[in-house]
Amino acid sequence: MPVIEARNVWFSYTRGEPVLQGIDFRAGPGEVVALAGPTGCGKSTFLLLLAGLLHPDQGEVLLDGRPLLKQMPAARKRIGILFQNPDDQLFNPTVYDEIAYALRSLGIPEHEVRKRVQETAEQLGLQELLDRPPYKLSVGQRRLVALASILVYDPDVLLLDEPTANLDRHGVEVVTRMVTRAARQGKTVIMASHDLDAIIELSTTTCILQEGRLHCAATLEALRTGFFTKTPLPIPLGLRLLLNMLGGWDKLADVIRDVSKEFHARLGADKKKGIDQMQSHLDSTSM
Repeated sequence: MPVIEARNVWFSYTRGEPVLQGIDFRAGPGEVVALAGPTGCGKSTFLLLLAGLLHPDQGEVLLDGRPLLKQMPAARKRIGILFQNPDDQLFNPTVYDEIAYALRSLGIPEHEVRKRVQETAEQLGLQELLDRPPYKLSVGQRRLVALASILVYDPDVLLLDEPTANLDRHGVEVVTRMVTRAARQGKTVIMASHDLDAIIELSTTTCILQEGRLHCAATLEALRTGFFTKTPLPIPLGLRLLLNMLGGWDKLADVIRDVSKEFHARLGADKKKGIDQMQSHLDSTSM
């Protein structure tokens, strides 16, 4: 049974073209979903719908098989969302207070709050920053603080919007370890990024969102089988999907040759037309 599910979800911000069109999606315990697509395709909107922060125009989001909206607000402590811009969820005077905020809101005793804040800060390498104001940190550090603020209350579902953006190599490694640990603990992790190569190695399932629809969903193993295994070179995901649609390197080569022939044919025709026009001009001026 999936932990979180979307059934025929439609959503639009205006009366114009829907941002999401008939989305069906499900993810279970221990599953790590990489959600990719071009900037502005609706990835962040989809995560907000899964978190219950937006409501579908049509369809529904389910948590453990029951409508999410009917479980609010109690369900909020089971879902943690990292916004694309960490500044949208940081508002406390210190990093410590930021991480502790959710626990205090839940009425957790202060000694337990202190323990869990310290553990979470250590997990993300934030121990030395606990007394610092979040607004004085780098964007990457603020992203880790925002991540800590949801990890600390131990949600079952993690919705991470651009979790590796603005992070240095060490920060990316920290996030990688965190996601791996969460999956081993049976949590459901959904990571959205415009750069799928940044998150695909962590995923058990890959989804591409484009033009409002979930165009393809495949396991990482499926992406690595077939003709992809014939080359040891790392291939950007966009090229991998293009190759998949065309049927392999040979088909891509045929397309490139056809385009090249058409280009040169048109170039030759334009060149001949230009020469004819020049000759006509010379003939007219010499009369």
